[in-house]
Amino acid sequence: MLELLIRDGLVVDGSGAAPFRGDVAVESGRVVEVGTLERALADRVVEADGRVVCPGFVDPHSHSDFTLPSVPSAESTIRQGVTTEVVGNCGWTYAPVSGHSRGVMEARLRTFAYEGPIEWSSFAEHLAFLSDRGHSQNLAWFVGHNTIRYAAGVSGPRANESELETMESYVAEAMDAGALGLSTGLEFNPGRAAPTEEIIRLNRIVGGYGGHYTSHIRNRDTNLQDSIDEFLYIIGECGTSGEISHLNVRNRTGAAPGAWQRAVDTMSAARERGLDVLADTTPFRDGLGQMAGVLPPFILAEGWQEACTRLRDPTVRERLAHECDRYWRFIHRGEWDRVRLQASPQYPGLEGKDFRQISALLGKSEWECYFDILAAAGPAIESILLIGELFTDEHLAEMISHPLFSLGVDGYASALDAGLDGVSAHPVCFAGHVHYLTRHVRELGTLPLEETIRKMTSMPAEHFRLRDRGRIAPGFAADLVVFDLDRLADGSTVADPLRYARGVDEVFVNGTAVVAAGEHTGARPGRHLPRT
Repeated sequence: MLELLIRDGLVVDGSGAAPFRGDVAVESGRVVEVGTLERALADRVVEADGRVVCPGFVDPHSHSDFTLPSVPSAESTIRQGVTTEVVGNCGWTYAPVSGHSRGVMEARLRTFAYEGPIEWSSFAEHLAFLSDRGHSQNLAWFVGHNTIRYAAGVSGPRANESELETMESYVAEAMDAGALGLSTGLEFNPGRAAPTEEIIRLNRIVGGYGGHYTSHIRNRDTNLQDSIDEFLYIIGECGTSGEISHLNVRNRTGAAPGAWQRAVDTMSAARERGLDVLADTTPFRDGLGQMAGVLPPFILAEGWQEACTRLRDPTVRERLAHECDRYWRFIHRGEWDRVRLQASPQYPGLEGKDFRQISALLGKSEWECYFDILAAAGPAIESILLIGELFTDEHLAEMISHPLFSLGVDGYASALDAGLDGVSAHPVCFAGHVHYLTRHVRELGTLPLEETIRKMTSMPAEHFRLRDRGRIAPGFAADLVVFDLDRLADGSTVADPLRYARGVDEVFVNGTAVVAAGEHTGARPGRHLPRT
C-alpha cells in the first residue's frame, strides 16, 4: 500500500520534457514510480483530473529567513507551491551573532515581527533553533558577509588580520553546519566597503569545502561590467561555483545601452571557459530594496547611532541631497513617484505610499521625509525597505527567457495573521512565483509551461546541487504541487496586495501535505538541505 498516489495529472516533471498524462506514487516521503499505475492502492489518493502535477518550486534567491522566526508556516510562499527556498542572500543572515552585532540583529528581527530573544550565537545554533520550531518549506542556506562583518566588529574598508581571521572562522563554522557558501551584498553597508581581496580570502574557505558564492554585485548601472568582472574573478580565484543574484538593470539609472547584454555575454563566455556560473531574475516591474542603500559610505561608517545623528543634521542633509547618487539612482534624479515606502514602525500609515504622497502628507520635501524616516529607525536603519518601479516589461521578458537565468522572487514569506501587514504589503510576497505562470506562460507566452517549470525547479536545484529536489522521478523527494493553470490567479496585486494565490490546490513537502484543497494544513515538515 502506497502512502500517496496522485492520479491522472498532467505531469510536468521539471526536466523540460513535454508534459504527459500520468500518475505519481509516493512512499516514505519519496517518489517511487511515475507512469500509468492502474492497479496501485494508496492511503491517500489525489485525483488530479488533468491538473498540472509538477515538482515543488525551488526559489534560488529568497529572503524568507528574514521572516521565518515569526512566520514558520510560510503561508504566502507555500500556498504558491514553493517547497524549497535558497536563503541567506545579499549578505544578510541572522547568524552568526556576537556582542558587536547583537543590537543590529535584534533590530532586524523586530522589524520583521519577531519579539523573542536571540537564542543563538553560531550559524549551527541558529539552524537548530529554527528546526526546533519547525517550518513548512525546505531551506538551503548561504551565510551572509554583511552579518559576518558586523559580528567580527569590522568598521571601514580594511579589516585587520585579527578581524579577517575571525571572519574566516565564521565562514568555516557555517560551512561545517552545511551552508551552501557565502553571499555578499556589495551595494549595502558594511559589505560595500570591503575590498575584493577580503571577499577572495573568505571565499577561499568556501572553495575548500566545494561550496558556492552568490552576490548582489556592487553595481548594476554605470559600473555593471566592472562588477560582473569582479564577481567572475572571485569565483575563478576561489574555485567556487557562482550565482549572480537578480542580474537585471534598473530602468533609467545610468546603465549604458547594451550593458545588460554585455554582462550576460561575459557570464556566458566564462561558462565556456569552465566556470560554473548562472544568474537569476525577478518576476515584477517592481522590486524591494534597502532604504539606506542610497546613503554614501560616510553616513554609516561609525555605526547606526552616529548615522541617525548625522541624518538629523541640516548641514549633512543638504550635502546628502547631492551625494545620494547611487543604488536606486532615480531617487537622486527626483523620480519620487517611482519609490514607495514598504513600512516604518515609527511612521504608521505611510506603508505603500510613494514619496510625493508622503511629502504632501508630512508637509516636507521628499528628501526631508526620507531622512526623517531613516533617522527614526534607530538600530533598524538598514532594515527599512522600499518598493521601487525598477524594470520594463521588455527587460523582464528577456531575462525570464534567457537560458542562463533561473526564476526567483527576491521576496520573503508572510502570512495574513502574522503581524507583518506593513512589511509584506507587496505582491512579491504573495504572488511572485505564480506570476511567472499566469503572466509569462498563460498570458504572454514568454516561455512554454515545461521550460518555465524547469527554470523554477530542476535548474536551480541542480546548480546548487540539491540532488534529490526539482524533479518528479523515482528516488527524488516527494516535494510536489498540483495546480490548475486555468484557475491560477495571483490573488495579490499592488492595489490589494494581501491575498493568497489561488489555483494551487495541493502541496506536499517531503511527502507530507502542507496545502490540501487550497488551504494550509498547519504541517511543518521542511528540512534544512545541507550542501552536497
